[in-house]
Amino acid sequence: MTPGLRYLACLRLSADSDGSTSIEWQRGVIRHHVASPLLSGVLVGEAEDTDVSGSLSPFKRPRLGKWLTSRADEFDVIIAARMDRLTRRSMHFNELLEWAQENGKFIVCVEEGFDLSTPQGKMMARMTAVFAEAEWGTIQARILNGVQSRLENRSWLTGAPPTGYRIKAVEGGKRKVLEIDQDFHPYVEEIFSRVREGQSTHRIARDFNSRGVPTWGDHLRKLKEEEVKGTQWQSTIINKFIRSSWIPGVYTYKGEAVLDDRGEPVIIPQKPLASMSEWAELVDRIKPAPKACTDGGRVRAKSLLASIARCGNCGAPVTSLLGTGHTRKDGTRMPGRRYYRCSNKFKGGACADGVYVRADTLDAAVDQVIRESVGMWEVYERAGVGPSRAGELQSARTRLEKLEADFLAGEYDGEGQGESYRRMHKSLSARAALLSRQEKERANPALRATGKKYGEVWGAKDQEDRREFLRSHGVKIWVWKNGESGADPGMVMDLGDIQAMAQELSLVCPGGSRMTRTVISRNASEEYRWKALKFAKE
Repeated sequence: MTPGLRYLACLRLSADSDGSTSIEWQRGVIRHHVASPLLSGVLVGEAEDTDVSGSLSPFKRPRLGKWLTSRADEFDVIIAARMDRLTRRSMHFNELLEWAQENGKFIVCVEEGFDLSTPQGKMMARMTAVFAEAEWGTIQARILNGVQSRLENRSWLTGAPPTGYRIKAVEGGKRKVLEIDQDFHPYVEEIFSRVREGQSTHRIARDFNSRGVPTWGDHLRKLKEEEVKGTQWQSTIINKFIRSSWIPGVYTYKGEAVLDDRGEPVIIPQKPLASMSEWAELVDRIKPAPKACTDGGRVRAKSLLASIARCGNCGAPVTSLLGTGHTRKDGTRMPGRRYYRCSNKFKGGACADGVYVRADTLDAAVDQVIRESVGMWEVYERAGVGPSRAGELQSARTRLEKLEADFLAGEYDGEGQGESYRRMHKSLSARAALLSRQEKERANPALRATGKKYGEVWGAKDQEDRREFLRSHGVKIWVWKNGESGADPGMVMDLGDIQAMAQELSLVCPGGSRMTRTVISRNASEEYRWKALKFAKE
């Protein structure tokens, strides 16, 4: 090769490299070669990439990629101690070789002694690249086998512990496992309990902040004797925690649960924070509420029935309005009252006789109807099985078909790749079977008793949680400004899913009659009841 050329040292170290390929060793080999009397080259720079896999294209490596795409005019030769420091993929090596030829560059691999300025040297380099790729496949299979073994004995792999757990060394420190963090566990149990009771995560977050409960991040900092940041709880933090697969202890990879040979998710902790069914129930309870049709009307959090109750005359949702109050003749200031009003009439719509009633009057009527109608009934719940996973099922089946097609095409004929194929096929087959079973269970969720009465559950809730109770059970309420008796408002209520579950279980009313799919009225005429049923079907 021509003396006096400019050399770019290519250095790479991946996580699985040993001491024989250290950065210092590579640097020493390259410098010795460039400084030889026959070359007398000039080392103009180093592209040092650490913790970078050999499977990554040279053009996508953090340091080398910048030299190839932006600084190609600063060097004549790319030099590496060994070919696998450039890449372990024959496709990527051929790509780099073609780039070098198009840009008038040379490639030197010291250990292999390649002279890529000759056709023979190029042919030998391509052959060596093929063998390097086969070696890389063997290394990956060995790594996967090691990870699989650690998962089978429930060992913790790496990183900080998930929320609610701590890392414990066992077997003389040879492996690590996850166990429940008992110091933080009371807060976890409180979150679970309050979510099961129907409390919103916004309310839980506000309460935790007022009590000074540390977040998980501050809890870990305190354990490490670091300064805490005083991070505030938010509903999004609690929601994310509840949706985490670490609650039942499921190990995931790239967002998908890793399955064992029986098709069941791999559970890392010996005792997780909750069972799979309990986790599914929690996730189901915090699922986003359907957006209420408010026709642009503002929903005030202080109102129990805004956007839940509807005008009996036109069916439009009601909004709440807080009056300004007034001052008596004696100078006493009287606070304003809250009213429910028809959003259609308020905006100048066609509703001529829209509802306009005091909020406390209507709220009290709803409270009384619920206590008297189902207050003594036992509360039943649908066993939550989580959100639909039909999309994941289709994706798993598609990936399985592609894997099988690649196998038949000879894509897994290399050394060590057969075992990788068998593991991937077993995992995908098991995952598809699990998702299929879960989708069947979702179609027929079971009902279970809670041991509580609707009256006591309703009575223990504040206004915010009562509103969530009505929303989650699909309760519908229609209101008329003047009921059957005249001045007092009329109301018709459909108890939604409470009645639907009662019909499924063939439950009976306290008086002995079977509960049917009817509406419950208060000061409402037969005409009002039929009108409410008509609105319910629309």
